Parts: sequence; structure tokens; C-alpha cells
Amino acid sequence: MSVRPALTRAVIGVVTAVIVGGGVAAAAVAPWPTLAREPLGLQVVPEAARSVAACDGPLLALGRDETAAGAITEAAGAAVTAQADGSEPTESAITTPDRADAGSAPAVFTAEPIGGRPTDLAAASVSLLDEPDLRGLAVSNCSRPVMESWIVGGSAATGASDLVLLANPGAVPATVNLRIYGAEGAADPVAGSEIVVAARSQRIVPLAALQRGEESPVVRMTATGAPIRASLQSALTRTLIAGGVDQVSAAAPPATTQIIPAVDVTVAPDSGASAGGMSVRLLAPAVDTTASVVVRSADDGTVVSQQEGIALAADRPLELEVTGMPVGAYTVTATAPEPVVAAAWTSTDLAGPADFAWAVAAPAVDAPTTVAIAAGPNPTLALSAAADATVVVTPLAGGASQSIDLTAGQSRTVEVSAGAVYRIDPGAGVVHASVGFSAAGQLGTYPVTGSAAAAAELTVYP
Repeated sequence: MSVRPALTRAVIGVVTAVIVGGGVAAAAVAPWPTLAREPLGLQVVPEAARSVAACDGPLLALGRDETAAGAITEAAGAAVTAQADGSEPTESAITTPDRADAGSAPAVFTAEPIGGRPTDLAAASVSLLDEPDLRGLAVSNCSRPVMESWIVGGSAATGASDLVLLANPGAVPATVNLRIYGAEGAADPVAGSEIVVAARSQRIVPLAALQRGEESPVVRMTATGAPIRASLQSALTRTLIAGGVDQVSAAAPPATTQIIPAVDVTVAPDSGASAGGMSVRLLAPAVDTTASVVVRSADDGTVVSQQEGIALAADRPLELEVTGMPVGAYTVTATAPEPVVAAAWTSTDLAGPADFAWAVAAPAVDAPTTVAIAAGPNPTLALSAAADATVVVTPLAGGASQSIDLTAGQSRTVEVSAGAVYRIDPGAGVVHASVGFSAAGQLGTYPVTGSAAAAAELTVYP
């Protein structure tokens, strides 16, 4: 029997393997032809949604009933100003399961889109009372709910009775988590974890339940399931005497530049009063950084205070005292290499009928928006711009427009009418704005929040 055919087959097999192996190796080394295609995308504009503005509701009192120290009840009702551009807003109310009484409920205003575009909607509320345990002016803007908010203000120290308000004007429930920043850093307290806010309801959480004794807190609200309007009611008592009340809107989110358009100083530095000046609260929520704070006159832009090299430890709020300023309105600008949040506190003479106000950093307004002027005393609209801008302010109900020219770093205050609604058009510029109120023993302010003139364009991929 011959073995040659088998040997031949073996040799052929080896040669074939070498050829195939060499071909694979060569293919691995040689460049393959490529075909690059950009993903197909379609530019679409989402269907315009209904505009929503949720309000804080009435002023609340904590522990007025001696037999129920933790009971939350209504202290004073809220008068609301609301108007939509081109349509009549619809008003409804939300429930308040944490309240011990059946008083007035927080209002929610909605407006349907017109011509495929969202309707600009603005609302604001005012409350005023003068009781032995609670007195002062409280104003707030009604705003759309969001998935994250920063509350910069208030206190959980002795004498403070502060409440975190969580409103869900939507049709589905939300779950909220509250992280509090204080002297010991960031904490996620049990009282602020997994708070269920039912559809069309408002939950109320005492600030002291999050971190009792904290003097300079900052609260971050995050929501899942549905957006939430978060705010703060702050009340102060000094030696059994009411020291003021305020409703504090959410501040602008963390950024390297924060602008507080107007802070009203109502007490002269040499008057011997028990309060006056202002304090600025800052927080760097991510990493350590160094900030600067510049205070300018809102009338002529003159720098009246400038502090550089302010060391901010991550997650630890810092309270900065600013004193020696004459009576007037001031713009506060805080800058840092890393994002920060900011707000300023000021008060009337605490020895007399006292009140205080938290002025929070205002978000940028880069498109026409509407703002409601609450029916409070002596309202003014403050406008501030980091770059040159021309702003046109027009009453929504009709009337003459005002054109305000702003140079970089300048602020202006404009007299407006209580109970009216205005359109603010920054043109091609960007401004920060707030509304302030001031009278004897009364202070209040809230920021102007921007509203989109049209739904944002999206790119959809198959």
C-alpha cells in the first residue's frame, strides 16, 4: 500500500493553512476600506406644552396651638396677581395634607398654548400680617415646577420657624429628596428622604427637622416622577417678639457668576439701629473654591464694597457680613472659578416693627418674559446686566413702554404698578431682574424667572 497520496494531502493541507493564515495576518495589517456616514437626524419642534405657575399659598404658622406644638396652620391669606399673554389663565387649588386646618389652599394657574407656542404666564402673591408671634410682609413669584431647586436662605437656629414648601401641581406623584448643607457639610437626613408628594398637592417640611440648630443652611431639592416647585417660608422671633417673615423663592442654580439684582438697605449705618446692612450667603456645592463679592449701588453702579479671596470649603455655606452702606438699593455680584449659589439677607430696624427679606440670585433672562407685580407697597423692578443691553418694559394690559439702556455691570430700578403684569424684552442682551417692595417695617423681594418664547428645537434619531 502506497502512502504518497496521504502525504500529498498532508503537504497540501499545510500549505493551504499557511496561505490562509498568512492572508488573515495580511488582512489584519492592511488597511480595510471604511465608509463613514453621519447619523440621520430630523430637526423637530416639540408640541407646545401648557404653561404652569404654582404659588406658595398663605402664610403659615408652626406650633401656635400649645397642645400641638408641631401643628401647621394658616396665619394670613395670600392675594394673588396673575395674567397670561393673550388668554385668560385657569386657576385651581392643590391640597395641603400636612396642615392641621382647612384654610385657603395654594393656587395654581395654567394657560394653554396659542398657535403652537407656549403662552407666557406670570403670577405673584403677597401676604401681610402683624401679630405678636408673626409679622411682616411676604411676597413671592408663582413659578413653574422643576426637577431640581436650590433654596438659599433661612435658619434652623433657636427663634426661627422655617418651613420648606414642596408643591406638585401635576397629575402624577413625585418623590423628593432634600439634601441640606451646613457647618458640617452635606447631609441627607431621614426627614428629607423619599418624600412622596401626591399629584396636585403641597407637602410641608420644617427646616429644623432636616438639621436642627443649623444657622446658615442651603437646601438642594431633587425630584423624580414629576417636577416640583420648592420654596421656603422663613419666620423669626427674637425674645418672644416677632422679627419678620418672608417667602423665599428658589435661587439660580450653581454657576461661576451669580447676580442679585437688588438688595434694599433701609437702615442707615450710623442710626444706632439693631440691624441694617446685609449678609451674603454663599455655597460651593462641589469643590473648594475662592470667591469674590462686589456690591454696587443700583442707582449709579458705584462700587461700595468689594471682598476678594473668600475661601469657600466644599459643601459648607459661608455667611459674609457687608456693613457701612447708606440707605439704598444695591446689586450684589458673586464670582468664583467653581460654581456657587448665593443670596443676601437684609432687615429693617429690629428694635421696632421688624421685617426682613432674602434676595436670591436671579437666573438669566435672555428672551422676552412676563413678570407679575404683587400687590405690595412701593414696588420697583430692578434690572442688571453683565454686558451692554437695552431692555424694554411694557405693561401687558396696555400703556407706554419704557426703554432702559444698561452698560456692562450696571443696574437700574424702574417704578412699576402694584397688581400689574409686565413684559420684559432684553432684545439681544441678557439681564437679571427682581421685584422689590419696601415700607416702614416691611421688606420683600423675588426674582424674575425667564420663560421660553417657543419650544426648544430637538434632533430626533431613528
